[in-house]
Amino acid sequence: MAPNATHDAHRIGYVLKVFPRLSETFVINEIRELERQDVAVHVLSLHQPPAAVPHELLRELAAPILQVDAQARPSEGAVRHATAALAERIPEAHLLGERLLPRHYVRLALQLAHAATTHGIERLHAHFASRAAHVAMLAGTLLDLPYSVTAHAKDIYHQDVDQDVLRVKMRRAALVITVSEFNRRTLLRIGDGIPGLAAKLVRAYNGVDLSLFEPSPPAERVPGRILAVGRLVEKKGFFTLIQACGLLAQQGVPFSCHLIGTGEEEQALRALVRALGLDQLVQFRGALPVERVAAAMRSASLVALPCVVAADGNVDALPTVLLEAMACGLPVVSTALSGIPEIVADGETGYLVPPGDAVSLAASLAGLLEDRALAERFGRAGRRRAAERFDLRANVARLRDWFFDDAAYRVSA
Repeated sequence: MAPNATHDAHRIGYVLKVFPRLSETFVINEIRELERQDVAVHVLSLHQPPAAVPHELLRELAAPILQVDAQARPSEGAVRHATAALAERIPEAHLLGERLLPRHYVRLALQLAHAATTHGIERLHAHFASRAAHVAMLAGTLLDLPYSVTAHAKDIYHQDVDQDVLRVKMRRAALVITVSEFNRRTLLRIGDGIPGLAAKLVRAYNGVDLSLFEPSPPAERVPGRILAVGRLVEKKGFFTLIQACGLLAQQGVPFSCHLIGTGEEEQALRALVRALGLDQLVQFRGALPVERVAAAMRSASLVALPCVVAADGNVDALPTVLLEAMACGLPVVSTALSGIPEIVADGETGYLVPPGDAVSLAASLAGLLEDRALAERFGRAGRRRAAERFDLRANVARLRDWFFDDAAYRVSA
């Protein structure tokens, strides 16, 4: 398919639990780039966002954003009828019962089906293999529309994931996309025995906008500034980062650390900063739109994201912030978990340290802060790697071609 082919005749519905989310810039970027490549997208958000999202990128979207649960509420009779119809069409329903056909998901599927029919949508694509994929699968089954899914991290690894239901979602999907090779291998194990899964399960790295995230001259960077970006939740490993900052302070390494993000662990992290006497060195900057994150990266010396496996099994799959940092020509320090080694070349674009190891993290941070030539070399290599593997335009072009490959994109049995 030619890169500039127009797909406006094909309307694809992007199904998400909530859109937009501050932390899910990769979804906004993907839709924005699909539109730039002449794909007509409708965003189908199952629920209303809890708060406004300040990303300027949202203003560039042409896609209408429809709130599914605000559509006309189906009657109880319609829900019962749809449940019976789905039970006839999905063989696993007699074994999984309510796990596969919960009443509130069937209701949402009817509302989604109504929205898709009203707007002439020809196929559905869900981001995250949890609620969004579940409802998209049910709606697609009711309408005989093909559906596909992109699986990320929590929807694969969280302890609450129902793997039997996940197998059904993968079997019925026309296309299963995931964001790392590590994820792809995991999903192949979960879906062992599903006919044709290996052919329709593909890895597609999230892309980074190389024009927004680009290197700045070394003179514009603040010496010693460590930048960390992400939700303040367990899997990001920010407790380990603050402990490492305490070690750097004890060792007399000049540094400052800026944390961008909010989350459930913020108060505990602030308490640790106070306990370690780091109030003048560690700054909490709150949640920022992506444009201001890009500006913060242009003034940083390096980016740290020491991910860990959370107690509930959740883990980052392919952290977008690492892609953005490397695109900005910054060295990165992270951990060798999940898909992170697919981003960071250890000893070439940054360092990978053991999860939860503050001593190793501090040593790697100190090495890059004290050796500016090494940091610059890692940064240049990171920019090259970002351009080669994670260019938004190239990666979305492949995604677009998968979407509109009629041989691959079909309703599964």
